[in-house]
Amino acid sequence: MTFHPRTFPTRRFSLRAAALIGAAALMITGCGTGGTGGQQPGQNGGEQPVLNVHASSTPTYQANFNPISVTFLPGTRGLIYEPLIAYTPMKPNEGQPWLAEKAEFNEDGTELTLDLRAGVTWSDGEPFTADDVAYTFNLYVEEPATNTGALPVKSAKKVDDDTVTVAFTEPAFARMPSIGNTTPLPEHVFGKEKPVEFTNEKPIGTGPYTLKSFSDQVYTLQKNPSYWDAESIKVEQIAFPASTTQTFTTSLQQGKLDWSGGFVANIEQIFVAKDPEHNKYWFPGDGAVNLLVNQQKAPFDDLELRKAISLGVDRQVLSDTAMQGYTPPAHPTGLVLPAFESAMDPKYADAKFVHDPAQANKILDDAGYTRGEDGIRTSPDGKKLSFDLVIPSGYVDWVAMSKLLQEQLKEIGIDLKPQGVATQNWAENRNLGNYDITIASVAGGTAPYFLYRSMMSSEFKAAEGKPATSNYSRWYDQQTDALFAKYEASNDAAAQQQAIAGMQQIVVDELPLIPLLQSPNWFQYRTVNFDGWPTKENPYALPAPYSYPDNLLVIKQLKPTK
Repeated sequence: MTFHPRTFPTRRFSLRAAALIGAAALMITGCGTGGTGGQQPGQNGGEQPVLNVHASSTPTYQANFNPISVTFLPGTRGLIYEPLIAYTPMKPNEGQPWLAEKAEFNEDGTELTLDLRAGVTWSDGEPFTADDVAYTFNLYVEEPATNTGALPVKSAKKVDDDTVTVAFTEPAFARMPSIGNTTPLPEHVFGKEKPVEFTNEKPIGTGPYTLKSFSDQVYTLQKNPSYWDAESIKVEQIAFPASTTQTFTTSLQQGKLDWSGGFVANIEQIFVAKDPEHNKYWFPGDGAVNLLVNQQKAPFDDLELRKAISLGVDRQVLSDTAMQGYTPPAHPTGLVLPAFESAMDPKYADAKFVHDPAQANKILDDAGYTRGEDGIRTSPDGKKLSFDLVIPSGYVDWVAMSKLLQEQLKEIGIDLKPQGVATQNWAENRNLGNYDITIASVAGGTAPYFLYRSMMSSEFKAAEGKPATSNYSRWYDQQTDALFAKYEASNDAAAQQQAIAGMQQIVVDELPLIPLLQSPNWFQYRTVNFDGWPTKENPYALPAPYSYPDNLLVIKQLKPTK
């Protein structure tokens, strides 16, 4: 079976998902005013302005340009190291040929042949060949810590300089986006190092940029003159200043950042009003924030209770109050919009969550949940519906949501007691299933399959007392797993879409978790010096500078305005 990567038209088109606003120290806060080789952000570098970027919150930098490290610096993946085939969530399952021009599975999806782009070189002049690709995939087997995408790789081998085959332990059709977004490593560099520990301070990549300079306050990338597609790259230099929360906001206000990804309170006043013609923002969804109920504990294994809780939640109030209206209520299917709109089963196209406390109370009455004199209901087996709602105390948006949920669910006789704890403690208890009800987020991934897999695949089933790595609500269901098996065993788009439609129905009808809000892909930009940005009207990539490989797709579209 042949996989045909799709080429994007030339001009078409969190905060990380797990943390949103409250994870300020991880992703969402801003850039400082550090210089670029003696220049301040916003100043010109040579004949063209430097593109000044905020992609993460780090008051000081430590050099790490290893794309398989968990602490690599922004721009490493995408701008220095490139994908084989670029997959953006904005076009699910539609890959753009990059370092590989063609990918072909065998009949059962256990072997993939990659035809590589000829004539590509590493930035030190060494040729990029099948040896590098085979080395990278074999490293996943030899050093499992490098296999961050959990690909079921068995082995990889070179056929000739421009061809490599990768064997898998199971059908890998569904994993094609993760395979495609793999960044090949230069064997002549990484083969001499301990790949996991290597910080790669002088990176050698195939990408459109090389490292020009580095300090703990700013690092600068410059256009790679030997890049295989150099003519399409119009931005000459990119600077990444270090940041604090305050300097990010200040830099935005002063027009010193061209491209940023972070939460800004009152963005219309703080940012847009300073220069309405040029200061813009767009926050498309790239994940979901959900109310998790532990499916392995009574009474949350009762669908009627889950239905009532969902009806008792006013998601619009959560959006308007906790998120300042930046991100909308989740869709009942849990799909991330607009990215996964094309995968939506037509019967759910107009579906919306309804806030209906009266109907929620009727459901609970009919199911035998009696209300006591104190207004709190009791389950049919005599247990009060009173639960701790444990959340990370530093996630300010979740803290706000928890208080709103407490008020809303009190109307239907459920007593929630918000409990703020350290993030590590919250994550540990979530993973171990030591909770009744909590808030958690899930990343959208590159296609609906990955979103739903994280939400409800028994692949992540954990024994009691053992941590789960995903599917934290511990939804283990044969019908759901059969849909995953159907999707994974097929390379037929229609069959896969049928499976995805079935997963949508599971989320809508069974509520394995209770979707609350979309999590945003934070994106602010200025059009003074550069244009060609993704927009709501032209959504060709996720727009945040921390999104990979979308950062590469964006940089390829940017052009100087002067």
